[in-house]
Amino acid sequence: MSANPDDEIVRLLTAPNPAEAHIWEQALRDEGIKAKVVGDFLDAGLGDIPGMKAELWVRRGDAERAMEILRRSQESEPDDKGTD
Repeated sequence: MSANPDDEIVRLLTAPNPAEAHIWEQALRDEGIKAKVVGDFLDAGLGDIPGMKAELWVRRGDAERAMEILRRSQESEPDDKGTD
């Protein structure tokens, strides 16, 4: 076990669905942050049960940077509504 608290694995956030969790995971990995989706197959066997959503976990030392990466990623996504 590591004595460094930054190495502790923590839940970064809960995703609205497994697909979104994996998109976020890949975005973090692209930036060099190790991330892991947990619980992404729970809905397959149990259905959509409140409190049982896919979660994204990272090292505590990466959590702040990971959140910033995801914020930037969401801000840069094109608006789905568009203007016609």
